[in-house]
Amino acid sequence: MQLVTNNTIQHTLFLSADGESSFYAGTGKGTGTAGEARVAKAYISKGAKGLTINVPVKNLSDKDVSITEAFIFAGTKSAEAGSPVFEIGKSASNKEYVLTPKGLGLPTDSNVWDGDKSYGTDGLAFSKGPDGDYSFKPTDGSIADQQQVKAIGIWGTLKARQEFTLKIPVFIANTETVKDGAMYPLYVINYAGTPTSGGYLDVGTFSNDIKGSNVTVPVNTAITASLFKADPANATIYKITDSKGQAVTQDFASKNAGTYSVTLKADGYDDTTFTLTVTSNSGSTGSGTGAATTTPAATTTPATIVPSSSSSSSTTTTSSSSTSTPTTTPSVSTSAQPNVAVKGEAVYATKKIGLYKSTNFTKTNRITWYSKQKRTNRPMFVVTGYKRTSNGILRYKVRDVNHGRKTAGKTGYITASQKYVVPVYYASVPKSKKITVVAKKGANAYKSANLTGKAKHYKKGVRLTVKKLVKHNLTTRYQLTNGKYITANKKLIIAGSY
Repeated sequence: MQLVTNNTIQHTLFLSADGESSFYAGTGKGTGTAGEARVAKAYISKGAKGLTINVPVKNLSDKDVSITEAFIFAGTKSAEAGSPVFEIGKSASNKEYVLTPKGLGLPTDSNVWDGDKSYGTDGLAFSKGPDGDYSFKPTDGSIADQQQVKAIGIWGTLKARQEFTLKIPVFIANTETVKDGAMYPLYVINYAGTPTSGGYLDVGTFSNDIKGSNVTVPVNTAITASLFKADPANATIYKITDSKGQAVTQDFASKNAGTYSVTLKADGYDDTTFTLTVTSNSGSTGSGTGAATTTPAATTTPATIVPSSSSSSSTTTTSSSSTSTPTTTPSVSTSAQPNVAVKGEAVYATKKIGLYKSTNFTKTNRITWYSKQKRTNRPMFVVTGYKRTSNGILRYKVRDVNHGRKTAGKTGYITASQKYVVPVYYASVPKSKKITVVAKKGANAYKSANLTGKAKHYKKGVRLTVKKLVKHNLTTRYQLTNGKYITANKKLIIAGSY
């Protein structure tokens, strides 16, 4: 059996809470010294429940690959050894033992994974120290031993074109010593490959939301975080959206009467959204949906780039999109349009689409197809940019975030046509104020809008009554009439009585 030890193993490292991959951390092969690739930052509440460190591992080659990997928890490298953020387990109160291949998602099928038995059952190995060896052998079933583990290693052979996802249940430990806003890295390191590859996710914690108040100001008032009496005082404006959910600049909001949602951010605090009402000189408010300026203010995210008219997202060449007549405007417009995703927002495909290397949707440029799927399995992407074709058709530049699938982490261009691709999250409350849980495993309701503090689990088919829609970063939640919060992700719930 020929083994290869080059960089043919692909990873995705992300942190999830109760099954939602809301703390995505990037993907790729990684080059150079450990830690140089795939760096990202994420903040999580100290009260977050059901946390899982997810590490999908794929063999991209047609040969069996010998791998030696280590997954090191936040706060356990030498520099942060005094304040570990994570301990293994479901929670501090749930004393379930998970240090088994099955408990961690490691395959037991030798046709997929052939673990090196000298390193323990199916090639699993454990370390108690941040930089130590992996010879620690916790007693089976011992919770005390499990909580001493600070890093997990896997030694063995991943068979050709096979994959698996390591899922490590963790909870935040030593919250009294973990500083709000301090960053602690999660590492994934390859000790065998040439070159050594690695990546990490900086994880920060917070225990408080940004405090402040809603504001009403006359037109031409400068829009700053201080208007909202923000606490902490160093909070800045993260984004502003108009009444239709489209991103606008601070300058635009200042000059156009209307109602806006303004999200503030600060290291060590959860993002919080306030309502801004801008009145005209006569005291009345407009729709807040006029043409946005093309230059965003320094403290906001880039202006939303959307089509200047309702155009098709394909050419007449081989593609997965519609064939309506394209626009002839080659430049990218920043005028607000409904249902066009903001940069960083998640979208999914409602019909068969392709992912392409460029905006020219030809067979040669096609990376992969995504077939039409049922609602709960629709392929999902994060919009990372925008570009038009030479004849003016808008494309989304995206990253595939279908964790656990072979396409996860791929980047390229997809159609921006609303006939094929729509935002994953609802942007309004249904007229009936009813939603129905459609996820096979159901959905959870939480005590807060950042989906922490699990309050109740609803099974598939349960109908719920909605009080209002709440924005959280680039996602939305529904607040139920009982005051609890549930995701507005269309893959998990559907508007109306379904």
